[in-house]
Amino acid sequence: MLRTVPGATAFGGDRMTGQSFNIRGIGSTASDQNRIIITVDGAEKYGELYRLGQFFGEPELYKRVEILRGPASSALHGSGALGGVVAFETKDAADFLQPGETTTVRVKAAGNTNGSGTLGSVILAQRFGESFEMLAALNHRREGDYKSGDGTRVEGSGMAGTSGLLKGTYRFGDGNEQTLSLSLLRWLSDEDGANYSAYALAPAFGTVDRKAQDDTATLLWTNPASGNPWLDSRVALTYSRTLIDQKNAEPGMPSLIGNPLFEDTVYEYRTLALRAQNRFTFQGAGWENYLTVGVAASDLDRKAQRESGAISFHPEGTDRRYGLFLQNEFIWDERQTAVLGLRADRITLMPSDEVVNGEKRSHTARVASLALHYKLSQDWAVFGSVSQTERAPSIDEMFDVASGAGKTTSLDLRPERARTLEAGFSYGGRDLFAEGDSLDFKLTAFSNRVTDKIERPGAAVPETYANIARAHIRGIELEGGYDADAVFGKFAYSRILGTDQTSGERLNSTPADELVLELGARAFDQTLEYGWRGTFVRQATRANGDAFPGYGVNDLFATWRPDQGAMAGLEVHLAVNNVLNKQYRNVLNGGLTSNEPRRGRDIRLSVARQFSW
Repeated sequence: MLRTVPGATAFGGDRMTGQSFNIRGIGSTASDQNRIIITVDGAEKYGELYRLGQFFGEPELYKRVEILRGPASSALHGSGALGGVVAFETKDAADFLQPGETTTVRVKAAGNTNGSGTLGSVILAQRFGESFEMLAALNHRREGDYKSGDGTRVEGSGMAGTSGLLKGTYRFGDGNEQTLSLSLLRWLSDEDGANYSAYALAPAFGTVDRKAQDDTATLLWTNPASGNPWLDSRVALTYSRTLIDQKNAEPGMPSLIGNPLFEDTVYEYRTLALRAQNRFTFQGAGWENYLTVGVAASDLDRKAQRESGAISFHPEGTDRRYGLFLQNEFIWDERQTAVLGLRADRITLMPSDEVVNGEKRSHTARVASLALHYKLSQDWAVFGSVSQTERAPSIDEMFDVASGAGKTTSLDLRPERARTLEAGFSYGGRDLFAEGDSLDFKLTAFSNRVTDKIERPGAAVPETYANIARAHIRGIELEGGYDADAVFGKFAYSRILGTDQTSGERLNSTPADELVLELGARAFDQTLEYGWRGTFVRQATRANGDAFPGYGVNDLFATWRPDQGAMAGLEVHLAVNNVLNKQYRNVLNGGLTSNEPRRGRDIRLSVARQFSW
């Protein structure tokens, strides 16, 4: 999903329970994950899961993923998005039902060679009159251990996951403009003998029986009120629950036997949130203004229990937030756009009774941003922004006492602050070489300075965490593409430099320089699409001196979607990934001793058929 988005990377290996995100050099370890906001249908998902990834999800259920790069997105989405936002949106019945149709059934089967994986999926979309429609989807995915480019089997990389989505939408009011929708999403995996470490090569931790369940529920009301410039409302009530149940752990080293880390353990996160906003429209001669104001509230409960009681390295507690935000977009003469964003969140952290030396603490995190966009001509534009974002300490940072002997809670932590500058230009041309073709590209440069960065100070101070670090992350992103009836292409390049200004070392959350090229063509009245994709990554070195060589990975793909006759509704997709069987590793996945090699050559075939009436 993120291949051609420069500055955004999914990492954590090929396991479905190991996925995490990095945006513009932010996002690596569990303590870094809360600097990126992840939402599914507006419900925020929470990280900090020990030796697990940040995200659980089935790509078959999503129709769209929006990547907002940089902390300017914090104004609308919440303070703390120092890296940015990854927003997933699930499929709707309307995505499958054409006018005049009441029922659609879509079935899909897929398989891949490296790991002998299989996928089965069925989707039912049903329309009841003009006011109500629903969608039900069920998926099951299973993969065995894959082999890396040199033929080495990556033990414990296989797993199975089942997921489902139930979603209904009711339309009412004048012109059926208002909508009330409910979506229920579940991910479930139940593994015996899984690797204890789900995203790194760590045989010392051995194996564990692990059940992962992730639930998301969203109740959403929208009222665009097209005839009323003072009313364009949206209210969402969301619920998220992530449960990790681990049993029968078998450490890989005898010295770890009896360690409380390997007791039967349950980790759980529950978040209930409410968000309401309204947009006011003002217009005059040659100008438009859109003012969005809103409120948000959330309550997160974090639990962790094992046989012998509470877990000091995964402290229990509650994160309660109340926020006010506004965004004002002013457009002058259809050429000049200015966007102002302001937000303030009040965050209260409350430890459970089992946290030693824990006390309630409150912080106020503020966000301010200003973005400008100016059209030099019909095709060319320049843009720039300045923003300041604060991130309050998390439950883990405030109440963890397990990083070493004699450590205590970190009750005096201050919010982190990020100041970001961004500038660039864009081009969008049409009808250049053929009728209807398009060429678009954008160049962006950014500089992000983080102060009061929260890190583990080691033995220097008694607190587990402290505001001891400063970081400077800067980079450039180049992206674009060409599209015509017969040919298409995309490119994405990112170069990011991250420096720990306290130590002078390279930040381990800095991704390697990357260039992605995609070239393709269409045939048979555009029903057949085929092409090549190359991912070229420069060598990189971690702070400890581990050097990762650069690499190039080549993929081939083809998709056939006949739209007439008996084959209409069929979709066949064939891909050969890592054609040359390249052996490579992602520098974000950790040092060389624990960094798993990625998947070697893999042939993937999927066949889907849609029936509508």
